[in-house]
Amino acid sequence: MKFLFVGALNTAFGYSIYAIFVTLHASHNIALTIQYILGVLWNFKTTGVIVFKNHDNTRIIRFFLSYVITYSINLLCLNILVNIGIGKYLSQGIMILPMAILSFIIFKTFVFKEKKEIKNADNAL
Repeated sequence: MKFLFVGALNTAFGYSIYAIFVTLHASHNIALTIQYILGVLWNFKTTGVIVFKNHDNTRIIRFFLSYVITYSINLLCLNILVNIGIGKYLSQGIMILPMAILSFIIFKTFVFKEKKEIKNADNAL
């Protein structure tokens, strides 16, 4: 439930950034890039502290890597949607839910997983 609340907050923040830059006539690619750059630090704190009760700032690297993954997928899908004629605003709106689900899975299994669980997984490899 906390992830949904924080997700709504983070989505409002991120989509607002995207919409502002599209309104200022930036390409949807530039707007998405700026949205992700500004969102990384904001979302790291809100998601880490509120959802996962984790204040460990060393996890920022894993968080950043998760954003590289979600950004790449989002950008690919956004370009496909825009190129088939769906508007820039609606295209990114369509991507919100799938990206939220993917983010939660990555955060739970890779970014904010307890260190001993990560160490055990690393040792198994």
